[in-house]
Amino acid sequence: MTEEKTGVKNGAANTEMAPQEDGTKVPLTNDSPEQVKFTTGNDPPNGDVKIDLPAPTFNGLSKEELMKYSDDPFWIRLRWALFILFWVGWAAMLVVAIVIIIQAPRCAPKETLDWVQESAMIKYDLNAPIEADNTTGETHEDLIKMAADLGITTVYLEDLISPQDFENINTGLYTKNDVLNVLKAASANGLHVVTDFVPTQVGEDNTWFQDPEMKSFFKPNSRDLDFGNSGLLEKLTKLFSGVWKEKGVDGYLMKIADTEELLNASIILNKNLEAVDGAVVHGIVDLMQELVAGFEARIYREFLDEHAIDSWSYYKFNPTVAQGKISEDYVRLVTLSLFLVPGTPILDGINNTYFENQKTFIKSLSDIREKESVQVGKMNFVNGTDEDVIAFARNPVMKGTPGYAVAINMHNSNNATVNFTSIPGVSDKGDNALRSTVDIAVNSHNLGRSDMSSVFLGPLEGLVIQFVPSF
Repeated sequence: MTEEKTGVKNGAANTEMAPQEDGTKVPLTNDSPEQVKFTTGNDPPNGDVKIDLPAPTFNGLSKEELMKYSDDPFWIRLRWALFILFWVGWAAMLVVAIVIIIQAPRCAPKETLDWVQESAMIKYDLNAPIEADNTTGETHEDLIKMAADLGITTVYLEDLISPQDFENINTGLYTKNDVLNVLKAASANGLHVVTDFVPTQVGEDNTWFQDPEMKSFFKPNSRDLDFGNSGLLEKLTKLFSGVWKEKGVDGYLMKIADTEELLNASIILNKNLEAVDGAVVHGIVDLMQELVAGFEARIYREFLDEHAIDSWSYYKFNPTVAQGKISEDYVRLVTLSLFLVPGTPILDGINNTYFENQKTFIKSLSDIREKESVQVGKMNFVNGTDEDVIAFARNPVMKGTPGYAVAINMHNSNNATVNFTSIPGVSDKGDNALRSTVDIAVNSHNLGRSDMSSVFLGPLEGLVIQFVPSF
């Protein structure tokens, strides 16, 4: 017989609901996923029963319930307000970004040199070739090896253009096949070749002078080319960009450009030759005229003041001949400094002996010459130094690139000290990059550091120091 208590029959579980004080009922079956748990034992004590009720859960609104609000005017206005606010904010950020870009100070474009200025040039005599690759006999491959060993990328071949026929090789000086082989090898190995510009005055046997259709290319009653004639400049453009470019010649040295007419002609020709990366250059300076008895630091400084400050010069320099006029150590110091001032050295007279003895020295200078501050940096002399010392700094034009300080002591027995910190931008310390002394032509390894306010130089010593500029 079953008993009833609070409306629930004793016995097996049923589907009835247990009444609560508030009138609700709790199901007593196992149909509900979360059950009421009755726990007996020592916890809680005194035989009481602990009832664990499931925690209430919130499952959010259903789709049907949400849809009731989709057409509510308040939520429609809120959605539109947020939509408009997003796009207004996005447009404002775009406008601000554009304004910042426009008003931000522009970085100065990186300065670069033309190829005819970047590398020093070496004059190569096809009639007296150098044995550079240690093979039997001199071939055009020796030129390629020599240029690589010296770190030079531009070769000067003198007077390639025939004075009688501007479209042909000067067979009075060269064998045609030899020239063509050298030009082909140079082009294949990334070397630039320059030669001399056409003569300003031609002989009576010149093909252009004999051609009646080219009579206007010459000044009246003379054999002087009229470089103010646009037809002549057009003809020269076709000659350089066509015939000689196909042979492998890239540039032309205008030895004498002492008239406004020639200077203007070089400007026009350079513009016309841009498409084929050609160049006509002027400003050729023969340093050999300065290397006379009594040559000293003062004379050399005056030469640099005239040619290395406000213009780009091309310095013709024959170190082997110079050794017959000035001491070998003077030649070494002049070579060191000439590679690192604004301008392009044109080394002449390179024979087998000079090449073997000086190739490491020239290669070290060529490597430093490639640095940005040496190529385009401003040059500042150190004033107030010993009269036998020439010292200058090449400051970089952009942050993040090193500067270089150069000093040569041209005294035979006295030491010297140079204060480079008198030049704005030169830091207090620097790393010695290259040293040249009487005993060792070039040393560029483990040279230590220098105090830039007190750089020591021994007799006939040259020093190149790399420093981090202080802007």
